[in-house]
Amino acid sequence: MLKDAFVITKVFASNTEVVDTAIFTCPEGAEYEVTEVMEEHTTLGTNGSAVTMDVVKAASGTAVAGATTLLQSTFNMKSTVDTPVRKTVANSGLVTARGTRTLTAGQKLGLDFTGTLTALAGVCVTVVLRLRRPALNR
Repeated sequence: MLKDAFVITKVFASNTEVVDTAIFTCPEGAEYEVTEVMEEHTTLGTNGSAVTMDVVKAASGTAVAGATTLLQSTFNMKSTVDTPVRKTVANSGLVTARGTRTLTAGQKLGLDFTGTLTALAGVCVTVVLRLRRPALNR
C-alpha cells in the first residue's frame, strides 16, 4: 500500500442500485491522485450489447456521465464473475497523465455505467487514492 493512501469502496448489492454515482468529492485545498482501481461482480450483465463501467472525474455541476475518464478502457461488466480486475498505470489500465488522474478541490470521482444493466449485481469497486496535498485546516 502506498504511503498516504486513501481507499474508497463502493458496493452495489442489487441490480436496482447500479446507477451512475459520485463516490468522493475532493475537499478544499486537497489533491488526490487515483493510483489503482479494482472491480468485481457476482452477477454479470447479460444484455446482448456492451455493458461497461467507467471511472471518471468531474467538476462541480458536471454529471458523472459527461465527465473525464481515468481509464485506458472501461471495465467489462460481462466478464467472469467473482474475478477481480485491477487497473493501474503500470498495467496500462489507468490514463498515464498524472494531471488527469488528480482530483482537486470540488472535483468528484464517479462511476459511469453504460449499456442495459439488466442482471448486473454484486458490483464491488475499490479506488486507491494517494494524497498529494492535504486539505486546508480551518
